[in-house]
Amino acid sequence: MIKTLLTLALTVTVLSVPAMSLSLSEAVEIALRNRGDVSASRESLESARWGARTASTWFLPQVNAVLAYTKNEDISGFSIPGIGEIQTGTTYQSQYGLTASVPILVPQAVTGSSMAGISRELAEYDLASTEIAAVQQVIASFYGVLLSEMLLDVSTEALNVAREGYRLAETRYEAGTISRFELLQNQVAYENRKPDSISAATGLENACAALAVAIGTGCDVPAVVEGDLTDPFPITLPSTLDEARGVMLAHSPGLFTAEALRDMGDAGVRHAAAAFGPTVAFQTSLMYQGGADEIEEINSTIYSRNLTYSVSVSIPIVRGITDYAGYRGARADRMAANARAADLERYSELALVQAWNRLAEARQTVIAASATVELAAEALGIAVVSYEAGLITRLEMDQAFLAHTQARTNYASALYGMKTAEAGLAAAMGILTLDGEDSE
Repeated sequence: MIKTLLTLALTVTVLSVPAMSLSLSEAVEIALRNRGDVSASRESLESARWGARTASTWFLPQVNAVLAYTKNEDISGFSIPGIGEIQTGTTYQSQYGLTASVPILVPQAVTGSSMAGISRELAEYDLASTEIAAVQQVIASFYGVLLSEMLLDVSTEALNVAREGYRLAETRYEAGTISRFELLQNQVAYENRKPDSISAATGLENACAALAVAIGTGCDVPAVVEGDLTDPFPITLPSTLDEARGVMLAHSPGLFTAEALRDMGDAGVRHAAAAFGPTVAFQTSLMYQGGADEIEEINSTIYSRNLTYSVSVSIPIVRGITDYAGYRGARADRMAANARAADLERYSELALVQAWNRLAEARQTVIAASATVELAAEALGIAVVSYEAGLITRLEMDQAFLAHTQARTNYASALYGMKTAEAGLAAAMGILTLDGEDSE
């Protein structure tokens, strides 16, 4: 009878009505579309791109249209004895035309364009890092739901077995085949399963809410995931640490950021040094000017053309003394950028080694936990037969049930640890994108 009850209990599943069903790739797609941190990084990149475009157009001419009317209250003039005062100006003056300025040599504009380009690269790498971090969080939450489902299945099956055992014990007690003490043992075993079942159900609700937040839909939109913790990881991972290091060198946003920081430091020094250089510009102006004593007299006949050309050279002399402080500050900034870049490279290498070792440990843990489940299942089968034959007590059989439940719980936790470790290694290498590309 107990064998039959155990078989029935192991087939029990938890039924629910999902509001949204998600695969891992769908969850990642939704997250990259909805998450605020990803959207902020994406907009920062867009801003950096426009900034780079603006800085790269420094050589374009600037053309302005001019239209002006002026009224002079105090008109200058001079007096000639015997003749009187002669005015040299008019009350109303007007001008219109075009002015143009074409930069020929502007050292700081050139270096500023270079810095804007590097800023765009940094924004690109920041977006890539943000997306990888978001995907890693989604994966952890996604597999967290699968873990919670497995734990709920385990606790529910254990509760059902204990319930059926208690009902069978009641029948036997009424028939007088077992004692009151053994009946109480079965009841206690059943009651002890209830808190674990309640905790597992709450854990699943919390995991679904965490996944909903991770994908950017909010806690009020629960999600039920598709898949299993035993499914293969969707990204191909290298088989050796050296291969993983090679993948990291080719894909890691952290390493790219370190290189860009060094470039930014060098560009900042060049930009500060450019302040000491001369600037050359070509300017031209085509203006029509005229004046009249009364505003009604202003018409097309009073205007005369004034066309000018000029080439100006500006060489900083006194200002260069103050710019020296800026140059020294830029050199200090370059040293700081180099130090930050070196730290990024060291921590990237450390993160890779730790992720590799964590994954190796997780895989060994899964193998050990799987073997333990098989042993616990065999021990449970022996315990059931022995109990039916009267060779062991109910307490001893309950211990076998507990061992089997704990083994399955450990196995589920080990699978979750391996999945998150795989995601961590992919993140450390910079390939955690789930866009169909792997490390090859």
